[in-house]
Order: sequence, then C-alpha cells, then structure tokens
Amino acid sequence: MSWRHIMITQNAKLSVKHHKLVIQQEITSTIPLQDIASIIIEARGVTLTSQLLSQCAEKKIAIFTCDDKILPNGIFNCFHQHSRQLTVITTQFGLTKPFKKRIWQQIVRQKIENQALCLELLGREGANELRLIAKTVESGDTSNREAYAAKLYFQYLFENGFTRRSEDPINRLLNYGYAIMRGAVARCLTNYGFLPSLGIYHDNQLNAFNLADDFMEVLRPLVDLHVAQQESDIWDIETRAALVNLLNIDVSITKEYRSVTVAIEDMVKSFIASSRQNDTSYLKLPELLPMRAHQYE
Repeated sequence: MSWRHIMITQNAKLSVKHHKLVIQQEITSTIPLQDIASIIIEARGVTLTSQLLSQCAEKKIAIFTCDDKILPNGIFNCFHQHSRQLTVITTQFGLTKPFKKRIWQQIVRQKIENQALCLELLGREGANELRLIAKTVESGDTSNREAYAAKLYFQYLFENGFTRRSEDPINRLLNYGYAIMRGAVARCLTNYGFLPSLGIYHDNQLNAFNLADDFMEVLRPLVDLHVAQQESDIWDIETRAALVNLLNIDVSITKEYRSVTVAIEDMVKSFIASSRQNDTSYLKLPELLPMRAHQYE
C-alpha cells in the first residue's frame, strides 16, 4: 500500500525510470512509485515528463500544485481507473435523500466529537459542551449544529476573537492542512470510482470536490490540533512538511489504529458498503488520538 507523501520544495526535473520516481536536483534521488501516495510541488521551476504523469495516473498517485502563496490550488488524479466505474457511479446517483441526510448526520456528529477531543487533548475548556451539541445533531443537520459548534469551538481553540474569515497567520496554516486532507480524500474517492463533484451535503455547482468536502470534515480537527500545538506561526518548509506529514499520523477507526492515509481508504470503503446496502451503520469514521506518527511495519 502506498504511504509516502513527497514534497518538492526546490527546482527539479521529475521523471520515471524502472518504475521509480527520479528527482534530478544537485543530487539525484529515486523512490519506488509503488510507495508513493502523493507528490506536492511547491517550487516554481519544476518540470515533469509526460511518462511520469502517465505512470502517476496508473499508480493512482496524486500530484498537488501550489499557488504563489504556496497553498495547494490544484490536484492531478487518475481518470476512470476503477474496474467497475459505471456500477459505482450508478450507485452514487441512486442514493436517496433520506440516506444522504443520515450519512451527513453521522459525519457532523463525528466532526463535533473530534472537535471535542481536540479541545480535551489540548487541555482547553468546551469539550463537554461540544459533546452535548453532537448528541442533538438531527438527520441532515437541519438545525445547523455544525456551524453552531464550530463558532464555539474556535473561540475555545484559539481565543482572542479568532475567526476563520480573518487574515490571521493561523488561517494560512489551517488552509494548507485542510487542502492536503481534501486532496487525499479526493484521491481515494476517485480511486474507488466515485465522482467527487457529486456530494452528500455539499452541492456547489462550481465545486469539483463536493464529496471530498463532505468526508474531509471529520479530519479538520486533526489539522486544528496540530496547528494549536505549535509555538509559532512561522511559514517555512519544515512547517508545511509537518502539515503534509499529518497523513501519517495515527487515528482510530473502529477501535483500530490507522494512519490517516489508510483511515481515509477505510472510510471510503465503508461508504461503498453503506451505499450498496442502503444502511448507514456500515459507515466508519476516524476518531482523533493523541498526536503520534504511525509505525509502518
């Protein structure tokens, strides 16, 4: 299973040879393609061969591009690689409104539970208050408990009048981490044959990743936890690398420890089972743990 997330922070030529990624800089490095889950390109002077792009599509390796502020702004994914693409899409289009509302209810509940765990792990107040809110989430979250919980949560998390709409440097860190999680979820959904633009709750006509935005919600608190634990908001390579490496942090899914990368796959596979059986009890969603890197065997 692929698990490595590669960051290209200096100008380079990227190519492929003998099923390995070749990174030509002052020193040439090679990495087996089968180990790579994603490549994040930050440097402006990076060239890629068409053969590498083709191999990345075949190996289901996501490639992220970044804007002038070094925030991820694009993703290259494989195209129709799933063996039962039509079956998956037909199932996706056939999901009923009541089913989608119950799925969204579970997502919102787990997101708020993870927010409560985040506050608890940081020793902040508010965890019990959020857990009470999580219990009141209705099918489809018709009373918008998600937004109400988020307002309280960020007040407890960062204090000092922090809001997600501000130009605060903290938001730049959050946005980078969220973009990485969003791309990882989109990659997995595409790998399993889903149309990421067709969401459960999110339905923006201009958004190509509505379904990814649905399922990444439960992972946002992991990014929040990491950012809140940092002693500064310095924007450097090490800071961004640590945000990318959150994909290798342990979370719990059905009481088992998984890296975030693997937990995303477990979550997507459980959504497939839920959709086929029209039964939301099959859905598995990740739960926060104290911050710890996954130990790969």
